[in-house]
Amino acid sequence: MVAVVVGREHQRLQDAMTTADTLIYYPQYCFHLSPTVTEWCPLRAVDIAGLECRPGFQDNDVFFYLNHPIKWVRITGVVVAVDEYYGRRVYTIDDSTGQCIECTLTTPAAASDKKNHRDGDRSKQVEPQTARAKAIAEKKTDDIDVGMVLDVKGFLKLFRGQKQINIHKATRALSTNQEVLFWGKIRDFRRDVLSQPWVLKDKEVRRCRKLQQAEAAELEKKKRERPRRQVEGPGEGGGSNTGITSAPGVYRGSRNTVIGDSVKAMKAQRAVRADILRSKATDRGQFGALGL
Repeated sequence: MVAVVVGREHQRLQDAMTTADTLIYYPQYCFHLSPTVTEWCPLRAVDIAGLECRPGFQDNDVFFYLNHPIKWVRITGVVVAVDEYYGRRVYTIDDSTGQCIECTLTTPAAASDKKNHRDGDRSKQVEPQTARAKAIAEKKTDDIDVGMVLDVKGFLKLFRGQKQINIHKATRALSTNQEVLFWGKIRDFRRDVLSQPWVLKDKEVRRCRKLQQAEAAELEKKKRERPRRQVEGPGEGGGSNTGITSAPGVYRGSRNTVIGDSVKAMKAQRAVRADILRSKATDRGQFGALGL
């Protein structure tokens, strides 16, 4: 009996390796057709640790199970450690699969310190708001302690070569029934989605490629038109000055600027004329006193 079980397991591993060698990893412009990339994927910690990183997708924090792109995950387990660092809090979760995973939560300490160092007077004004936000965050997370069971949703990221979950939402599992229900979701998700590779038809890939090329051409066209409109200015080439954003470091003139400059020039001319008249009146008074 044991030999039969071992033989089946060996065959299953061989099938998985053969499938992995023939997988097709679709480009990112096809991801909107994926059944996993925009879903909360219920996984085990050992499954998350085994997710694969592919070249070209590291910057987007997208990982792969077979060829399924995965970014958002959900996990349930016992909190075995809570660590405080500057600007973040780390919960280590054990789901009894032989692998633990760290779940991180950003705290408002770093943001508040940046504001305080930027402007002393301004920091005094925002200090009550920062303290209130910090109190709310601490109220939500301070009651989480070692030994509690958490249901965590978040997105995956790499930190020093290790996968972590950046917490989007974390709630306590108040009963064993919730854990059992979650185990059922993991089983169903693996059976219905992850057990088979993600397959697209050639015409679907071609359609996605055409859409991506059309969007890229439209974006390139807008980039070319933007500098031309800025050079032409208002009233030339049918361009309008409203709604045009200039590139960084490029000055964009406007009708209001021209009007403002002309008003300043008129005021300066009036001031000069007033000084001339004032000096003439002063000279006339001096010569009149001498009888000239």
